[in-house]
Amino acid sequence: MFFVSNQFNKVLLKNKKKSKTILGFTIVELIVTTGIFALITSMMLVRDAKFNSEVKLGNLTYEVALAVRQAQIFGTGVKEYGSSNFNVGYGVHFDTANNKSFVLFADVNKNNAYDGTSEIVEIVNMIGSNFISKFCVFSLSGNETCSDGGSKLDIIFKRPNHNAIIMSDITLGQNESVRIYISSTDGEEKSVLIKFVGQISVE
Repeated sequence: MFFVSNQFNKVLLKNKKKSKTILGFTIVELIVTTGIFALITSMMLVRDAKFNSEVKLGNLTYEVALAVRQAQIFGTGVKEYGSSNFNVGYGVHFDTANNKSFVLFADVNKNNAYDGTSEIVEIVNMIGSNFISKFCVFSLSGNETCSDGGSKLDIIFKRPNHNAIIMSDITLGQNESVRIYISSTDGEEKSVLIKFVGQISVE
């Protein structure tokens, strides 16, 4: 009986000594762990910011494409402008001098151009750091001409055709297609391609 009790006490004493050696993190381990956690967190925040920027740029690009599509629907449909005026085309106006907005307008004067505030249907303002950086027009002969700091572009649709009338002050007459570039301050870039046949695509 004494032998069993003695052995039991030895086991308890041994376990007690072992429990004293388990002390948790040392200060060095704690610093290293905190450093790794901070590094991973900062990487996630940077990636999150870049992801948000890409999403906003993509949304704006689709917004431009949808505005052109809306002008196409209005122009080829029977959309009234003002009071009982159904015989107008609709278009979208871009000006690289004002690259943070664009205008959905009614071509009241029927001259295939935006003539100012009297024709405005809606002004679309861009929120954030994204902007329209340039547009490149492809003429019917296949030549490409890109805009500078103060160039203008009008894309108009008129009944009964679905074709786009693409007019710009950097080329003469009708054009085959135009590519509008939307950029972010991070250097990311997307584009909207509008063809003469009325096709609109985001790339």
